[in-house]
Amino acid sequence: MRRISLGVMLLIDIILVKPDPIMNQASIRAELIVRSLRKKYSVLALGWDRGEGVPNKTNSLHVFNLSAPYGCTLRYLALLPIFWTWIFIKLCIHRPKIIHACNLDTVIPCYAYKMLFRKKLVFDIHDRYAMVFIQRSRGFLFKKLYSIVNSIEENFAYNTDLLILVYDKIFNTFKKKPRNYIAIMVCPEDQMIKPSEILTNSFKLLFTGHIRRGRGLDKLLEIMGDIRDTELLIMGRVEDKNLLKKTYETSNSKYLGFLDHKQVIDLELSSHATIALYDLNLETQHEYGMANKILEAMMCGLPVITNIAHELINETGCGILVEYNTIQIKEAIIVLRDNPELRTRLGNNGRRAFLEKYNWMTMEGKLFKSYETLLSGID
Repeated sequence: MRRISLGVMLLIDIILVKPDPIMNQASIRAELIVRSLRKKYSVLALGWDRGEGVPNKTNSLHVFNLSAPYGCTLRYLALLPIFWTWIFIKLCIHRPKIIHACNLDTVIPCYAYKMLFRKKLVFDIHDRYAMVFIQRSRGFLFKKLYSIVNSIEENFAYNTDLLILVYDKIFNTFKKKPRNYIAIMVCPEDQMIKPSEILTNSFKLLFTGHIRRGRGLDKLLEIMGDIRDTELLIMGRVEDKNLLKKTYETSNSKYLGFLDHKQVIDLELSSHATIALYDLNLETQHEYGMANKILEAMMCGLPVITNIAHELINETGCGILVEYNTIQIKEAIIVLRDNPELRTRLGNNGRRAFLEKYNWMTMEGKLFKSYETLLSGID
C-alpha cells in the first residue's frame, strides 16, 4: 500500500499543497482534484514521505524524503519548517501563476510566495486545523491555543483569492466571512458497475475509518454482542490498540486491516449498511462537516446510520439519523437488519441523489469554473 502524503501539486500555472496520507479523506479529495486538473493542465505533484512504500521521483511526482509518521507528532512538527522551505524553493523555481494550498500546515510558504511575486492563492481547507488537532477540553492553555490557531487560519482564509471548503455548513465556523468562497464536496467518482449480490444469512454492517475513540467504534463494540445475526466488519488505521483488542474479543466483529480505497469500495458493495458516527464533543469539525464515507455509501446504494450531515440525510432519504448513544444506534441496526425493503429504499434514494447531484463530475465542473475565473484575471 502506498503511503505518501500529497504535499504540493504543481501545475504549470497552478500549485496545490496537501500533506496528509493517501487513505485520509482529504488526500482522496486531493487526488480527485489532481486527476481533474490534469485534464486541462500539466501537473507536477510534490509529496511528503509520511510512511512506507513511497514511489520514486518521476516527471510528475517529486517527494520530500525526510520521513515523518502520520499524525501531529514531534518529528512532524520539527520537520514542518524544512518542508515549508522545500515548498517555497519549488515555487520559486517553477513560478506558478496560481498556488492551491490545502490546509493550514501548508499555506504559510504559499502565502509568502503569493505576496512576494503577486500571484493568486487558493486556500483549500479540508480540515479546520484546531477543530481536528486541539482538544479544548484539556484546559485553559489548549483553549487559548485553539483560539490562536483558529484566528491564524481565518486570517489566511480571508486574505486568499479563493477559499474552498468541503461542505457549505463549515462556512458557519468562520467569525469573519471570506470574500470569495465555494464548497467542493468529497464526492466520489462513480465506481459501481452493478450492486454486489450478498450471499449470506448474516447482516453485514461496515465500519471504515480511524480505530480510535470518538468515531463510533467504541459504542458499536458495547452493543454488538447483543445483536444476533449481525457481523461488524472493521477497516481503518489503528490509533488505539486497546480498542483494536476489544474488536478481537467481540465474537461478531472482524478487523480487516488498513485497506486501499478500491478494497474499501468493494467492501461497501458487499455490505448491507455502513456507519458514520462521531462524538461531537471530541470531533468538533464533524458537527459542521461531511464524512466522505456517507457520499461513498450513496454511490454504492448503501444505507447509512449517522449522527451528522442532517441536512443531506433529510434531503436525500439515504439513511437513519441517530444520537450518539448505544440505545439509538442499536435500534437503527436492528431496524435495517430486519427490514430488507427499507434497506433497498434508502440505498436507492442515496444512489439516485448521487447520480443527480452528489458526484465528482458535478464537483469537477465547479472546480474548472473557479480556476477559469482566476486565470482570466491573470496576464
